Amino acid sequence: MMREQYFMRVVEASGSAYKLGFEIGSQCQDLARDMVEDRRRELKQKYNMDWDRARVIARKCLSFCEDSIPKDVEELKGYAEGAGLELEEVFTLFCTYKKGEKHVFGCTDLVVSAVLTEEKHIFMAHNEDAYAKEAKDICLVRGKPENAPAFLAITFGGLIFSGGLNAAGLGFGLNTVTPNDTRVGIPIDRIFRTLYGARTIIEALTYANLPDRESSYNNVVADSHGQIYSIEGSATDFELIYTGGSYLVHTNHYVTNKMKRYESAIPHDTWAITRHMCSIARFNRASSLLGEYEKISLPRIISIMRDHVNYPWSICRHVDEDAKPEYQVKTVCSSIADLTAQELWVCYGNPCSAEYERYTL
Repeated sequence: MMREQYFMRVVEASGSAYKLGFEIGSQCQDLARDMVEDRRRELKQKYNMDWDRARVIARKCLSFCEDSIPKDVEELKGYAEGAGLELEEVFTLFCTYKKGEKHVFGCTDLVVSAVLTEEKHIFMAHNEDAYAKEAKDICLVRGKPENAPAFLAITFGGLIFSGGLNAAGLGFGLNTVTPNDTRVGIPIDRIFRTLYGARTIIEALTYANLPDRESSYNNVVADSHGQIYSIEGSATDFELIYTGGSYLVHTNHYVTNKMKRYESAIPHDTWAITRHMCSIARFNRASSLLGEYEKISLPRIISIMRDHVNYPWSICRHVDEDAKPEYQVKTVCSSIADLTAQELWVCYGNPCSAEYERYTL
């Protein structure tokens, strides 16, 4: 089939944490303003929360970052200045204003060791599932921070980081999970941003589990030496899944016995049950597909990320028009990091209908 060619915005930035943030914010000013305005509208409609109150709560969350990850705060200050916004306004995008507010959109991650690939390369793939309207906010950031590894990252507005890699040979992925111990603390999106500054797997594992975190994604980290970890986390606990010489898959539910007790109860709602079953099905489907091949290749990984079994709740996710609005999500972007070659293959939109483009550090 003929696939369309889409080109996403590429943002180039370098320098100190503040300068890096300023350059990103300047180039993403339109996206930042739209995202903040959408957040203002959402808080008013969902919780009848006025903007001044939202900023006060953001200020409280921000204090945890100032204590634990001050360099990240400098980057955010630069971003806000570049985008022409107040720091607290930008920070509202990261705060949880009601327990259980963050929904499980989707996201499927897989990592394959060099031992199993025809190219003898380590590949790390991520399908980013979100609301269709958020696709407009996606951009690729090529960053060269001072005293930290250069990086390539898929982001929303240059602000909320998703899959990518850095010059230290590390790759990063993430899956939303629903822990039951969420608290006020360092927002999970700022935790994930810090991973890009890691120079070793040990540093990345440490950053993922900072003690004052609000909650946690399932963070996936791997390196060019073949170390592959999935970090199932919550606000107060975590468990590591390690694979060497094999492959790893993760979606949006806990799989370790230790962390299953932190899984929030599934609401008494048919669509919430469907959402949970979708995560289990995507996990099993990706695992089965990887297990079918004696040798895996980049084209085969791409075909997995385009898989439509269980459509529209498939690995390549599409909007279910019959679902409640909060469950109408799709794959808005897909990325495959080649940790051996230090390249990032990116597909903007559903991977079934668009081509992957190659980007380098």
